[in-house]
Amino acid sequence: MVHSMAGAAVDAALFRRSVSRFATGIAIVSCMDDADQPQGMTISSFTSVSLDPATVLVSLRAGRTHALIRKRGWYGVSVLAGDQEAWSRHFSGRPQPGVEAAWAIKAHVPVLRGALAWFECEVDSVLQVHDHTLFVARVVDCDHASGQPLMFYASGYHSPESPERNP
Repeated sequence: MVHSMAGAAVDAALFRRSVSRFATGIAIVSCMDDADQPQGMTISSFTSVSLDPATVLVSLRAGRTHALIRKRGWYGVSVLAGDQEAWSRHFSGRPQPGVEAAWAIKAHVPVLRGALAWFECEVDSVLQVHDHTLFVARVVDCDHASGQPLMFYASGYHSPESPERNP
């Protein structure tokens, strides 16, 4: 028998602490603004959805980047390397002195030069889930480099000691 928990709410602070135990990569979701200038925002909610066709999603709260992606229908994702923490902080609304983005402009979106991987994405569907919007998109171009990823775990930045796989 399934019991409904409708109306029951998990304590928000407990939920945040529990979710923080799931290590994630850090990326910058980007698009062009109304003046055709690159706009970016730090995210950890980037997920591959399908290999055929290549499909990903990002989860965003309402804001400037959200509105631009909804309007334009395209976004870029730049997966950050272990030495790019300053970019993560810069694009999370805490501009870092001396940090300037090195953008590469693809056919429809900007991506960060030197990122561990990048994706150019055309929005395929949009799903509103409570206070976030899922932007599901088809990947039209992508590439990657070697290196270690920047990760977020237990509310702090980390980078693995080795990207090599343990047997």
